[in-house]
Amino acid sequence: MTPLVSVVVPVFNGMPHLRDLTEALLAQDYPNLEIVFTEGGGTDGSADYLATIDDPRIRFIQMPTDTSAAGNWTAATESARGEFIKLVCQDDLINPDTISKQVRDLEVNPTAVMAIAPRDIIDARGKVLYPKRGCQGLTEGVHSGSDVIRRCYLQGANIIGEPLTVLFRRQALLDSMPWDDSNPLMLDVTQYAKVAPQGDIVIRDESVGAFRVSTSSWSTRLAKVQRQQFAKWQDAYAASLPTPPTTAERARAWLGMEKQALLRRAAYRVLRMKGSFNSTD
Repeated sequence: MTPLVSVVVPVFNGMPHLRDLTEALLAQDYPNLEIVFTEGGGTDGSADYLATIDDPRIRFIQMPTDTSAAGNWTAATESARGEFIKLVCQDDLINPDTISKQVRDLEVNPTAVMAIAPRDIIDARGKVLYPKRGCQGLTEGVHSGSDVIRRCYLQGANIIGEPLTVLFRRQALLDSMPWDDSNPLMLDVTQYAKVAPQGDIVIRDESVGAFRVSTSSWSTRLAKVQRQQFAKWQDAYAASLPTPPTTAERARAWLGMEKQALLRRAAYRVLRMKGSFNSTD
């Protein structure tokens, strides 16, 4: 029997894109799937919409109104029953065969605790802006999880991407709970750095979904803060290593982070001028 996979979606004011994500999840070709939505007290009608969905694969959990982002992500994850777990943010999408392919990646590679892949970048209306982005410098196949996190540090970027790109092996993810938003915009990479060293990461060289840049996507509004928080993550990561990075490695990491910050600001400026961030019902 195919193993149960849990897709968990922490929601807070997820409209209008929550409908598109729900349709994408229900369109998965993987046969043994549960989908868990946890709604964290938003006011835009997301909870009302989720309560109307009638599908045996879906569970809906209403969280207290004061639930933090990390609290919502943790509750969603810990509610999962599957052998494999994927967290998808409310604005994003995954392809119809994403679960099937990434389950196969983890089954064929038992040492892997995460399966990852690139994703497309789309605008608020779903238009592809940048195809197949992510996994910079990584080849298809199995890599040491610790080495991949080190590459994030040295390149000054989250080369893994948003959670939509990742399928976790259940126990490895649960062993790293809770999600930690003390450095809020690094919520994902902070968690990856706890999970990945438990084993390997298997990489698929094809896009498995789409990350949406929009007015409802918190990370796209905060380029300066992103730079500051990534630098904070780099410092914390370097301090956690048994052997500290060399002076040359620290310089490389700083330059990589500065390059990424400049590219991000330039891209956001162009996209804002084009109106690509504007979400419409």
